[in-house]
Amino acid sequence: MLSALILAALVKLNLAIEKPMVPTIIFTLFVFVIGLLFGHPLIAVAIGAPINFGLSFLFFWLLKRTEGQGSWWAVLFGGLIVFVGLSFIR
Repeated sequence: MLSALILAALVKLNLAIEKPMVPTIIFTLFVFVIGLLFGHPLIAVAIGAPINFGLSFLFFWLLKRTEGQGSWWAVLFGGLIVFVGLSFIR
């Protein structure tokens, strides 16, 4: 649930700036720190960080590319489903 709230704030940030790398790095660091705080094994967090980085970069990049189009909503909801689903797997 917390990751969905952070993701929503980062989507707003992504709309305000032109670089999708900034929200990508913030989200990846957030997921990494939260994983460590919740006591997940370091190896799992270390393997998950590049995966989260790649998926979140793709998500924010697609949001930037489809901004102002109807497909923006499909990318938004698809990304939310993916990231909320990943948070339930852990």
